[in-house]
Amino acid sequence: MPVTLRQLRYFQALVEHGSFSRAAESVFVSQPALSLQIRELEGALGGPLVERESRGVLLTRLGKEVHEQTLRVLDETLLLETMGKQYEQGTLRIALGIVSSLAPYLLPGLMERLNAASPRVEPDVLEATGQDLVSALLAGRLDAAIVSLPLGMMELPERDLFEDRFIIAGRAERLDALRAQGFVPNPEDMSRADIGPLLILADGHCMADQVLGACSMWRQQEVRRGAESLATLSRLVAAGSGLTLLPETAALCEGAATPGLSFLRFASPEPSRRIGLAHRLAAHGQHWIDLLAGATAGAGEELTKKARQAIG
Repeated sequence: MPVTLRQLRYFQALVEHGSFSRAAESVFVSQPALSLQIRELEGALGGPLVERESRGVLLTRLGKEVHEQTLRVLDETLLLETMGKQYEQGTLRIALGIVSSLAPYLLPGLMERLNAASPRVEPDVLEATGQDLVSALLAGRLDAAIVSLPLGMMELPERDLFEDRFIIAGRAERLDALRAQGFVPNPEDMSRADIGPLLILADGHCMADQVLGACSMWRQQEVRRGAESLATLSRLVAAGSGLTLLPETAALCEGAATPGLSFLRFASPEPSRRIGLAHRLAAHGQHWIDLLAGATAGAGEELTKKARQAIG
């Protein structure tokens, strides 16, 4: 019995949603109909793909290998389905994710460059946490994502584009207290100084983990999570609630929008994050990947260059 695209799509839905009932709902069929297609797929492949558990389903070893190949097949199928429409419209429409701690600042420059590119690349943008973007890439809901690297996943090729350094942000009085100590601070010095709490983004944001990694010596009882955006963090620390770290890409925008917000650089080597492009295997070698990578790198380097010139 041949393997069908319907079976592969149902199997991908089962892996993505973790249960037969939710998978069936997502592809608009009954649970028995989906279960039948999965059984037929298992029969065609010669072994079980999933094991039922009380909390959902668990992939077998065969299931894991089949899932990796399923993602490739569905990616290539989607490419075939959309290829004709893209050529007919004269544009390349892609589903693009951008990590939320970067999207508001990068998008203006990125869109300007993409609009000038040939052929024109038109992104449907999803702004989310890095974790959610990776999940969307693996599930086939995104073609590419601009995220912090490395991801280290074979099924998601990645390209390093630019460095985004972290800057200390807070009220001028707090930063003056650091300057008064007569040195340019490094993260360890800040952790020992009595300058109040460190405010970071909520759980799920990769930048929160990056900041904690840079400030690993900070007293944990003085680390406060919870903000969902850099704009919120900026306004909190400008009001005197503590200090935070902002990436260079966000610093000038948040500084202009937040009265009372000041900045101080770390001593070299400055902590930073690497921003890059990750995409599905089916997009490997396609021209739009180069266009998108070039536009992203150009927009990011312009932001960081301006920040480095303005914040000494």
